[in-house]
Amino acid sequence: MAALLAVAMVSAGCKKKHENEQAYLALGEQVAAAEASDLRLSPDGKTALFLKEGQKPRINGIPPEMRVGELYAVATSGGGARKLGNGVTNVPGGFSFSADSRWVLFLSGYNAAEQAGTLEAVDLSSADFRPVQLGEGVTYFLASPDSHQVAFVANGVLSVGPLPEGPFKQISGQVQTADFTADAKWLVFKRRLSAAGGLFIWPVDGSKEPIKLGEQVGDQVSSPDSRRIAFTQRSREVPSTYDLFLASAPEWKAKQIASGAGVFAFSPDSAWLGRTENGRPDQLGDLFVGPADGSAGKKIATRVNEFRFAPTSDAVAYLELFDISSRAGVLGVATLPDGEPKRIGNRAPNFGWAPDGKSVAFISRFLKPIYSVDLMLYRLGEEAAFKVNPGVFGYEYDPKGRYLVFRTNCLNQGRYCDLMKLDLAEPRKPPVKIIEGVYTFRPSTDGERILVTYARRDTKLYDAAVFNVARNERKTVAQFIELPALFDREGSKVVYIVGNDQAPGVYVASKIP
Repeated sequence: MAALLAVAMVSAGCKKKHENEQAYLALGEQVAAAEASDLRLSPDGKTALFLKEGQKPRINGIPPEMRVGELYAVATSGGGARKLGNGVTNVPGGFSFSADSRWVLFLSGYNAAEQAGTLEAVDLSSADFRPVQLGEGVTYFLASPDSHQVAFVANGVLSVGPLPEGPFKQISGQVQTADFTADAKWLVFKRRLSAAGGLFIWPVDGSKEPIKLGEQVGDQVSSPDSRRIAFTQRSREVPSTYDLFLASAPEWKAKQIASGAGVFAFSPDSAWLGRTENGRPDQLGDLFVGPADGSAGKKIATRVNEFRFAPTSDAVAYLELFDISSRAGVLGVATLPDGEPKRIGNRAPNFGWAPDGKSVAFISRFLKPIYSVDLMLYRLGEEAAFKVNPGVFGYEYDPKGRYLVFRTNCLNQGRYCDLMKLDLAEPRKPPVKIIEGVYTFRPSTDGERILVTYARRDTKLYDAAVFNVARNERKTVAQFIELPALFDREGSKVVYIVGNDQAPGVYVASKIP
């Protein structure tokens, strides 16, 4: 009798385990069974990368989040996981996709102490393609925007060549970082400080030798049209500050355009160059905006910590009179080219442009009658900003700029919040609560759906749901998951990792509202 009872108990336990596994599977299809972490999706959303059995290296001084494990790829349509390499790290620059989603580049055999590994490439378009080794002792790599070339630094030497097998041409030694221009025709690279911190540009077709732009270089940025490079160089007159230089194609002869430079950026249409000037180590500089050719700019604001051009390039928003201790400033906006600067908010720690460039959302800290962190909205051309909602912790536009979603009424240090939605076609109407208890949220690329996660109370894992904006419908699509959960490019699938011991692995949920 005791034996029969034991068998029954074991049978019941197995049945319960099977039911739990089926419950997870019912919400999504398992495409890879593994103790997975560090999920990433290809730009086309058709392939997921993950680390299997990632472990923290047993050395001191490394980031606590660092893991090293086996790198796998799996199609979000299913078909089984494919092992790509061993000893791959999750730190930025450890593995990545090319822009066309065809290639995976990764550092295998990663040495955490030296922060280097063997660079390998895999062609995802071929099921039989084996990894190709590109270089050893690699500390930095990136694929070109057109996905045809790869640049990497191996033992300090920068090499460039076509994917996957080269030939690779050695360009320079003592290189720290490199970047392609947006048109993939030029490679900009900076040498280490021990080699004078020189900045160079080289044509990818190899028609010229590298052109030196400057020395003791700090930051640099290329214009979106790839015609210009702005960079800071340590000042010869005041060594504790930097001067701003600009170089333009085809000669790439650098000229100084500002002193005491801080932050700087080109507008999205490459017509404008914004920069802070006349700054010192103990004081932020003033914001000037002028033509991208480096000609004289117009002063917009004083002591600016951050600025951003509108996506339409016809306005700029900025935080001026910035207080470093409180990490907040006065938010202002100016239309280009001749609009007068307008202050629209106080004690603002952050702000964001709507995709259509017609609105600026920002957080403002109010001290009276009680302390509150409130979401504000300013519509270009209006007299003043208005309050959307008090007590807001995180906000985001949908990619098409039709609505603004944000978290409010948060409990337990922001783990359980209401998700609210503001219709930007009628922005002065009260926002609508769409979901309760939310932890994170992410609109799909078309804005038709919102992916949200919930912090579970019985474990450190999470659940995920999809909210259909048009149908006002919510459906749970995943349970017991690790963060993040990700939409594919079309927003028709959710890819996630189940972290529960009973059914670990990578899953894809396709039955979403």
